[in-house]
Amino acid sequence: MKIKGDTIKDPAALLSGRLYRVYSDKTIILEERETDDVVHIHFLIKEGQYGIYGNEYKPPFIEDKGGKKADIFILVIDERRCCFSSWVIDVKKSVGGENVIYHLVEQLTEAVKHKSAITTYLDEYAEEFHIGYITREICRDRIQETIKKKTAYLEKEKANIQCLPALIGAEARLQLLKEEARLKVLSAFQSDCIEIGKNKFKIETYISQEKDGKYFYELNAECS
Repeated sequence: MKIKGDTIKDPAALLSGRLYRVYSDKTIILEERETDDVVHIHFLIKEGQYGIYGNEYKPPFIEDKGGKKADIFILVIDERRCCFSSWVIDVKKSVGGENVIYHLVEQLTEAVKHKSAITTYLDEYAEEFHIGYITREICRDRIQETIKKKTAYLEKEKANIQCLPALIGAEARLQLLKEEARLKVLSAFQSDCIEIGKNKFKIETYISQEKDGKYFYELNAECS
């Protein structure tokens, strides 16, 4: 068994920032404090497998200050078949505002790095990777409108910059580069993609369901 984790004694008393081992079928309930949404994580563990679970996990050698983490980190590892499945997922009440998207992308990007720090010890294993977010709603029209406005703004500013003095023009070009990078993030997100380093991943969207005034999502974690 290559990846260590604490034994789960009470599923209702798990601590954030820790890794836990799951040896058999088990349901872990995550109650997201900021959104008050609930995620039921159903570990489906077959013979010869084990699971790893972490809420807001990051490796202990990463500083706490400014460190971004995703709500859910999961591995289900099959050491006999040398394969594993992984999940990096965050929970958001609503996704559509550009600042929410930038923050979400930053969280997922950092969480993938945290995952890679652990799964480097499984580098000879085949991986099925899931990255995404759980939300009540995804506002596609709002995202598209932001992309449209940013595109028009950049086109206008690129034309205006030609008339600026060299020093001011250099500062303006730097600002445009930053805006172009943000537009690239939004456009990729609208296409359900995220770029991390040289890699591009497909983002999965999980829509929670309302029941008795609360929102729930049922997530199955298995290595099939």
